[in-house]
Amino acid sequence: MTREATITLEDVQIIWALPIDGLPVICLDIERSTEEWQIYCREYLGFSPDEEAFKGSRLHTHAIMNFIRTVEFTHDTPRPTVVQYTRCIVMLLLGGLMCPDSSGNMVPLLYLSKLEEINAARNYSWGSAVLAFLYRELCHASLKGKAAIGGALQLLQIWAWSRIIQLSPGLGVERLYMDEVQVNIDRFLPAAPYGAIWNCRHNFTRTVLTTVRVIRDILDNMQEDQFIWQPYDMDSDRIMAYAADFTPELWRSACPLIFYAIVEIHHPERVLRQFGMRQNIPEMPDSRDMTLHQISRKARTGTDWGVQHILHIRRWQRRRDIIVNRPPISNETHTERGYWEWYNNITRRFVSSSTSRRVERGYQPGDGCMRDIVAPYMPSHAESYSAHVDLDLVLGVNQPYAPEYNISPIPFPSFSAYRDRVESSSATTSSQLHINDDDDDNEQNEPTQNIVEKIRRPRRQRYRRNCGTDGHF
Repeated sequence: MTREATITLEDVQIIWALPIDGLPVICLDIERSTEEWQIYCREYLGFSPDEEAFKGSRLHTHAIMNFIRTVEFTHDTPRPTVVQYTRCIVMLLLGGLMCPDSSGNMVPLLYLSKLEEINAARNYSWGSAVLAFLYRELCHASLKGKAAIGGALQLLQIWAWSRIIQLSPGLGVERLYMDEVQVNIDRFLPAAPYGAIWNCRHNFTRTVLTTVRVIRDILDNMQEDQFIWQPYDMDSDRIMAYAADFTPELWRSACPLIFYAIVEIHHPERVLRQFGMRQNIPEMPDSRDMTLHQISRKARTGTDWGVQHILHIRRWQRRRDIIVNRPPISNETHTERGYWEWYNNITRRFVSSSTSRRVERGYQPGDGCMRDIVAPYMPSHAESYSAHVDLDLVLGVNQPYAPEYNISPIPFPSFSAYRDRVESSSATTSSQLHINDDDDDNEQNEPTQNIVEKIRRPRRQRYRRNCGTDGHF
């Protein structure tokens, strides 16, 4: 069990070297007809797409790709043509890599508004915009009935590979050339960012690739030492190449992340161990922040998002005044007293379904048999409780300090040892578990229902959830 973790502004800036300081990416959501959008594209992209390439205010990425394949550059190519080509490339990056929607092949032309003055594009906080869009997509994808997800998934994958040991394929030997490239005597293309080290040949013989059932089981059984809280070598050449452009003081800013209609709150106080600080019990999310999940561009054409989100823009302007600071980790003290009780009370312990039904084919989740054994001996409310209770706590394995819990652990030899002796869920055949250990005969014959006393838990703090990820953690 690893506690809360999430992707933050630190990860966005280190992995992709995107700027996280600057102006918020926001503007007036202008309504235009298809003909007006064609004229707009002709002016700023250099071509007029066919009507079939539009879907409302979005443009099909294939139209942009087909155009750039026809562009040829020479030393005499005029600068306006070069700038238009550059805008096309940036639009493909935004719509296909940085902020793609769940369609995967459409890009909102609203993004082009920040590229009209190409030299001013560097003044915007693109890193916070990318993170805001990813947070929103994670929210939508985690809700029941959703089958697609957008956002910077490559960024999220690199984040997971860098931190979760069981999911990481490891770095291969054959890598992309990442050093700076000299263009002429006094001009250089910058070196590739840190995330480019994963652009290599991967070996998946020791880890899983795409099997969802296996990945969920890995996350369910992940232990403390299988998650790397601080994976980045800040003295490495990859990171030092961009160190002058980094703004580490903003990595721990509890600021709003703004991207047109989207506003998501950055919560570094929930994941302080990622910054080498001792984790305390964070405050509950502001209910006003949770309502932001209901705001989108749908049917809101003509909205001036700069006016709509003026309060959050003002808070963004004070981003350096809301930096989270806590004592550093010392003497292996990673959390403050009471954190584990709070965490056990609010977390969802398992990613996999809490039902005891075994899967019929394919990979069998490792904890399935143990859940089948434990479920009949839990209290009557076990069905709703099993999604939140930590079975390690109930079974007495690695039991932390928890005075609020009145639990007598079931006398299992160990979680893994008992699981190895169980061949199927039919191993439990009566209301008693016969375990061969050194316990007293009277205790060994006592029904397990009497061993587990009534579990008294603090009343769960209730608040309206508009996000299936419970705040992206």
